[in-house]
Amino acid sequence: MKKYVYNPGNAVILLSLFSIFAVVFGGNTAASDIFLKPPGLRLISEPQTVIPGIHRYLNQEPRLPQYRGADGAPLDGWSREYVKTRRFSSDQSAWVYFRTADLKRASVIPSSGALKMMRIWPPGTTLVLEGYKGDAANNNTRNLLEIAVMKKAERPTLSEQRPYYPVNWSYARFGADGKSSLSTEKLNECHQCHSIAFRLTGDLVFTNFP
Repeated sequence: MKKYVYNPGNAVILLSLFSIFAVVFGGNTAASDIFLKPPGLRLISEPQTVIPGIHRYLNQEPRLPQYRGADGAPLDGWSREYVKTRRFSSDQSAWVYFRTADLKRASVIPSSGALKMMRIWPPGTTLVLEGYKGDAANNNTRNLLEIAVMKKAERPTLSEQRPYYPVNWSYARFGADGKSSLSTEKLNECHQCHSIAFRLTGDLVFTNFP
């Protein structure tokens, strides 16, 4: 009688296949299990030329980093930009926190036509947006609605490697209590909206930074 020999390699393969089937066929798909399609790929040699993005990548929900103190002031290595009126929400405003090192490493590219300047953020970039009802700059009247995090993949996939600028951004969303609140519907909505920015600013970020 032939004995069964346990092979850890086979177990890993079976587990990987099960994970794939769970993502594809699972009834309750988490936002972190959703694959996103980039709005396009920009050639490094000619950034105004956009190649259709045909690959898909897994949304890897970033954690909420420590980016500011209790008074709202950015921690060391961080800065922030005030957004008086949020896109599509005239009664909302925001603070966008960013790491100064990411801003310094971003590629700033002069452009003609509608795009006077493109800013393409480097891999590993982390952005945190605090969205408020009312004026975000007024501590007495504002009401925190959400905290959103965007992070660009630190290791570009083969589809993103040169000659293209990396474009794989992942999203996370938290309530005022700091608990995750990113649904699949909200994830798709965020990505579709930020894909518009790709045409406006060069990357999936609407805010103009100094």
